[in-house]
Amino acid sequence: MTSISTNGNALRVLYYGNLNSAALTKSYEKLGSGNRINNAADDAAGLFIANRLTSEVRGLERGIQNAGDALGLIATAEGGMQEIRNMVIRMRELAVQMSNGIYNDNPDRSYAQAEVNQLMHQTDLIANNTDFNGVKLLDGSFQNINIQTSHNADERISLYFDSATTNGLGIDALDISTQAGAQSAMTVLDEALEKISEQLSMAGGFQNRIKHGMSLSALLAKSSTISLGRIMDADMAQESTAFSKAQVLAQANTAMLAQANKSLSNILALFN
Repeated sequence: MTSISTNGNALRVLYYGNLNSAALTKSYEKLGSGNRINNAADDAAGLFIANRLTSEVRGLERGIQNAGDALGLIATAEGGMQEIRNMVIRMRELAVQMSNGIYNDNPDRSYAQAEVNQLMHQTDLIANNTDFNGVKLLDGSFQNINIQTSHNADERISLYFDSATTNGLGIDALDISTQAGAQSAMTVLDEALEKISEQLSMAGGFQNRIKHGMSLSALLAKSSTISLGRIMDADMAQESTAFSKAQVLAQANTAMLAQANKSLSNILALFN
């Protein structure tokens, strides 16, 4: 049928041209963003999985940062305890010295007691003021503090430190002003050193545990990020090929539309 009201060829070309234009737009989006999925319509199921993986990766990365903060906290506590240990060792050295019978209570042991008093004051000063971000660590209040080390709610490490004050170590009444007192102080100071060594050992255990957790979280974050990339990232070689194809088709659509419109002019020959 010959008709000038409906140009079927042009309509057909226009239909496929619109489809190709949409494909070309998608190629622009994917090549411009580098993402295979730019909105839910591209892949609804894939986007759902990608959002979950993104949440996991962000949680793992935050957990690693939390664990790093915990390592800094433990290192701060350890530094305070080491200084306290050094002072307790010095106090024991004085107690051993004053246990010797060649010294007089006054002035020899009195001077030694004056040094011990200063060391006890400094021990309390350090124990009561060692903190991390305002959180006291060695005054006995740091008990069962949870560190969120990963993206799951139950992946926590509970940290605690006993009191490193003179009262907590049992040396608040230390007296080496007599030979008998100095001899008794040696035993008390040995017990205090044992408590400090136990706390230092526990701090080392916490650090090793956290470092192993960080290594696992880093591995999981890497694996999840790779999986996320497989879902979200555009295959640039494939998209470049699709883009070139769409461009060629767009040029062909334009040429064919011109030919379809030109064919109508041939009908005019019927009127001659």
